[in-house]
Amino acid sequence: MADGKVVIDVILNDGTVAKGIGNIGDKIGGIDKSASISVGSLVKSIGLVALASKGIDMIKNSLDGAISRYDTLNSFPRVLQLMGFDAEESEVAISKLSDGISGLPTTLDSVASTAQQIAMMTGDLDGAVDTTLALNNAFLASGASSADAGRGLEQYVQMLSKGEVDLAAWRTLQETMPVALNKTAEAFGFTGKSAQNDLYAALKEGEITFDDFNAKVIELNNGVGGFAEMAKESSSGIKTAFANMNTAVVRGVTKMVEKIDEGLSKT
Repeated sequence: MADGKVVIDVILNDGTVAKGIGNIGDKIGGIDKSASISVGSLVKSIGLVALASKGIDMIKNSLDGAISRYDTLNSFPRVLQLMGFDAEESEVAISKLSDGISGLPTTLDSVASTAQQIAMMTGDLDGAVDTTLALNNAFLASGASSADAGRGLEQYVQMLSKGEVDLAAWRTLQETMPVALNKTAEAFGFTGKSAQNDLYAALKEGEITFDDFNAKVIELNNGVGGFAEMAKESSSGIKTAFANMNTAVVRGVTKMVEKIDEGLSKT
């Protein structure tokens, strides 16, 4: 006590000495400010960790698809070479298939399998690839589900192998690719409500061969406003966006798998 005043020194936890209530407030305010900054940084860090965790989970979930894609990229040319096609032609085919489904919710495995099947049947690998991509786009352009597309594809390939149509298979195409079928019928000059049935009758009577029909589907796929463009527009929903994101991850992980395989082959 001096001159009628009491002076109190407060020793804080950090070892500093604060003189008076004002100084104590300043010290505590500084601690609060530092604490808030630390908590904010912690929250951001936790958010980044959670985001990274989601990314790791996506990569793990895509690993099976990546391995399958990698196997397809390697096995497709080998199988085709055993079928009598040369190596360069086979490599071009698998690259064309991969590029053709980019941005679509379609796996490489599915189109590669179809292309192999058609190539074995026709002996024309380039035509098989074009037919496969055109059909894939035709089903997507018509809003077909994966199950419906598979059902329609099976019937289409059967008719292609026979070179003729049958009513049950045609009905399946009407159910699974109605939009594309309408476009094809119109391209042959058939219009109105009976266009699809008129096209079927022309095919049945031999006025139009199934090869002509198949060639027209390929032609319509590549044209302006064709099946390829329509497929991308029809596949622009949120569900497809997630499927495309997953496909993009699978493509990226495939490159990792490729590097791992190359490393293991050198050991």
